[in-house]
Amino acid sequence: MIVRLICLGVFVVILSTREWHLVFGRAENRHIVNQLGLFGYTIYNVGSLIMSVTERTRINTVGTKPYTDFLSKLSDERGDFHLKQGKRKNVIFLQMESVDGFCLWADREGKPLMPRLREIALNGLAFSNTLDVTHAGRTVDAELLTLTSLLPVRGNPVFVSYNLDRTPSLPKVLNEAGYYSFSAHGYEGFFWNRAKAHQSLGYDRDYFKPDIPSSEVVGWGVSDEEVLSFALEEIRGSVEPVFAHIILLTHHHPYNHVGDRFGNRKDTIEEDYIVSLQYVDEQIGRFYDSLKESGELEDTILAIYGDHDSGITVSLAESLGVVLPQLGDTVPLVIHGLETEPRVEEGIGGLQDLPVIVLHDLGIRPPKTFVGNSLSSIGRTISSDGNMWRFEGESLVVEPLTIDLKKLTKLSVLRPKDMEGEN
Repeated sequence: MIVRLICLGVFVVILSTREWHLVFGRAENRHIVNQLGLFGYTIYNVGSLIMSVTERTRINTVGTKPYTDFLSKLSDERGDFHLKQGKRKNVIFLQMESVDGFCLWADREGKPLMPRLREIALNGLAFSNTLDVTHAGRTVDAELLTLTSLLPVRGNPVFVSYNLDRTPSLPKVLNEAGYYSFSAHGYEGFFWNRAKAHQSLGYDRDYFKPDIPSSEVVGWGVSDEEVLSFALEEIRGSVEPVFAHIILLTHHHPYNHVGDRFGNRKDTIEEDYIVSLQYVDEQIGRFYDSLKESGELEDTILAIYGDHDSGITVSLAESLGVVLPQLGDTVPLVIHGLETEPRVEEGIGGLQDLPVIVLHDLGIRPPKTFVGNSLSSIGRTISSDGNMWRFEGESLVVEPLTIDLKKLTKLSVLRPKDMEGEN
């Protein structure tokens, strides 16, 4: 007890004298050492370990019935037990960095701001009200949503706080169905503990900056063009159906990387953002064209989505002369290749819906811990603040959930077998 109190005292001193906001929630050890020093980093690790053990002990005492009842209701409403076997298709996720939902539908100088993504959207299923429900982890929160259909925990991201070996996930489900799965990201795997998290979630391979044979670095890492080219070759090299998760990075704050690389810097962050966004749109269009020209697109579910908002949503909209919709904090979500007619879905959704929608299209039952909606139950979404969002006519309704959403995610991560319920 005395040792714990001493550690706590030192920890508080460090907290009050260092730039703690720069390291809280980070998994990049070198960054933490730089801010806190080696001794401070040691105390940080001790504190994190104590908090982790304490949290696991607490979660192990939580009764699961309210949560299994909640999950069973969701499962029944989305029709998990009435699925027909679907066509085997490749599944490709293109995760865009920092794209606001309104960008898909915005015009600039009379032309679409993202012409290629809008073209894809109008030939598939486009969602106009996909609420950004990420929290401190931002990009890795989006990965948690699209891979596990679980909501982020407010505070420390799940990717850096929990072992995900037992957590039900889309890669694990598709692996059981005979798929080869991989992720590709142009940065280092240690950041946000991404390499370990992806391995735990069931990918057969995960590729990061050192694994991608390209010298073109734009901004933080390997350019989106090269990452997409690399991923396409990996997809084509598999004899099994593929689940490919491609995480784009070039369009990262402060949005000047493309302008710096190609000599097209602008005077404002909003103008730099537009230059960068149009680069991303062009690369996605080229990837789409390649799949279409080869005939591969006919047997592919291609989902393209933004991980989180830009952080400059209001000023960006103003610079474009765009009036933000009622639900302003959204991300784009487009799915091409589903067994449904092209349309724009106006109901409120979240990225946690994506894995459910994909599995339903393939005729595969989602894990019981998935909280997302299917196409038959879309129209409301839960957010990391513990509320249910939906439209009632033209009015936005936000209602508190009857369960603790933070505990639901932690139970699903740490005790998934206990969350299976009776069905």
